[in-house]
Amino acid sequence: MTQELGSRERSLVVLGACMASLLLLFLRSIQLQVLEYESYGGLSRQNRLRRIDLAAPRGLVITSDSIIIAESRPGFNLVLVATADWGGAVRRVASLLDADSAALQAAVAGQRRQFPRDPVVLFRDLPPAMLARIEEHLDQLPGLRIETNALRKANYGPLGSHLLGYTSRIGTVEYAKLKDRGYRLGDDIGKGSLERQFESVLRGSDGYEFYEVDARGRDRGVPEALDPVQPLPGATLRLSIDWRLQLAAESLFSDGRKGAAVALEPSTGRILALVSRPNFDPNLFAAGIRSEDWNRLAADPDFPLWDRAIRSQYPPGSTFKVITAAAALEEMLTAPEDRLRQGCPGGIRIGNRYFKCWKKGGHGSLDMHQAIVQSCDVYFYQLGLQLTVEKLALWSRRLGLGAATGIDLPQEAAGLVPDRDWYELRTGPGSWRGGVAANMAIGQGELLTTPLQLASLYGAIGNDGIRWRPHLLIAVENETGETLRKELRINDRLPLSPGTISVLKRALTGVVNEPGGTGAAARHADVEVAGKTGTAQNPHGDDHSWFACFAPADSPRIAVAVLVENAGHGSAVAAPIAGVIVRSYLARRASVPGPSAPQASGQ
Repeated sequence: MTQELGSRERSLVVLGACMASLLLLFLRSIQLQVLEYESYGGLSRQNRLRRIDLAAPRGLVITSDSIIIAESRPGFNLVLVATADWGGAVRRVASLLDADSAALQAAVAGQRRQFPRDPVVLFRDLPPAMLARIEEHLDQLPGLRIETNALRKANYGPLGSHLLGYTSRIGTVEYAKLKDRGYRLGDDIGKGSLERQFESVLRGSDGYEFYEVDARGRDRGVPEALDPVQPLPGATLRLSIDWRLQLAAESLFSDGRKGAAVALEPSTGRILALVSRPNFDPNLFAAGIRSEDWNRLAADPDFPLWDRAIRSQYPPGSTFKVITAAAALEEMLTAPEDRLRQGCPGGIRIGNRYFKCWKKGGHGSLDMHQAIVQSCDVYFYQLGLQLTVEKLALWSRRLGLGAATGIDLPQEAAGLVPDRDWYELRTGPGSWRGGVAANMAIGQGELLTTPLQLASLYGAIGNDGIRWRPHLLIAVENETGETLRKELRINDRLPLSPGTISVLKRALTGVVNEPGGTGAAARHADVEVAGKTGTAQNPHGDDHSWFACFAPADSPRIAVAVLVENAGHGSAVAAPIAGVIVRSYLARRASVPGPSAPQASGQ
């Protein structure tokens, strides 16, 4: 009896335990299915649904003559979206596309360690044959998906490349800094020039849609109940660039010349053409540059990625003589009609050094006008000695050298204007005396400027002293044509008297149009061009060739600066190039014929 009672108690205990377990399961079921339904329902949907971002196309870049020089094109990427068990699919696709399986898996693993939930782009911009092969086997590649991307297209390849810049993929280091601003790993971003400067407006707003996957991560289509959010294209940039002038200027460097050309409108500061050679093809970067292409560009001794128009700094040579002349006039050290005590016999001794003029036989006795027209070095050596390094540095800075112009492009160089303190610090006490000032007065030595700075200065002289900030942007427009941002025009005035500016303009006009002028190669049969040649000594090789000008001389519509590296006299190389640019522009603007340029010699 006692044994039977014990057995019944044990049965009741077991039954009670079972009932308690069932009650707990029931209560847990209520908790999961009722109380925590939204939370776990969301997790279930996350496992069943995948979000795919729809890339927004970058905005168009359009020139003043309505030429689209940059737009977006579709590209197809193979993307890994699975967060686990991806090894088999990656190995299969590597075999399918004859890719290095170990390297591909290592790349995936590396990204997943840092960003475990982000999709991994395995292949970008798939060519049609590879795309067809993947689509044929996509059901065997769980967790992989083909996505459409918007890739940048430079419609003219290398032409205008330093003006436009390029886009490239965001790397993991950059992504860590930018993800809070809405960027995704693998997005493209502007890396140079306009693409970088106006990244915030060129970049659109991505859309997205959802698709269903099965337990193996295979695509089961888009749920009908979930509408996609369409991407919003980036804004359009309208530029001041005259594309036909740009192409004309580009063609003048097509024989392998290295250098730069800048053309701008003196009355507004609008950039009309911006050329730097050698150049590069921005399209190489759009889908991720190949290592062999990058190594070729990076190892090129001519530095094709470097923008010589706004970043390279050169001694200005005799183009600087307008600053020396202006400083002497403003400091009242001489008058335009004065002839200096010592004429030009072909050189002058300063200390223990003999400073030569470019003309071996000398120019004789000259006033300021003829000294500029014939580019007499000895005349300006003497002005430099009177001015000293300090005054030359002061007026150089007042006239815009040694500081960036403020153009709406990144990484503009400021140039260099050395002064007494600069020499004292670097070359020792007293090193700035005597010959240093004479050398500086003709634009040689440590003095450095950019082609853009010279174009801006000469444009301001032609514009009677009013200097407009150089700029490229005319307007930013949205997809409906509404203007979001307008052209920004800022000006100041050169600190020169009207009399000084008048002397300079007459002399620069004489450089091109008077007998003996060194700039005759830039002459125009129907319009007076005013300008100045320059030959800059180069410690690393042959002299650089300069020419800066504006036209028409009395009321300029264009100012141009041309620099050709290692090309010798400005009169022989840079002046003819500038002349063609001027004639090309004015011929279309005023239906003026463009005759061939006469030849000249000298600086």
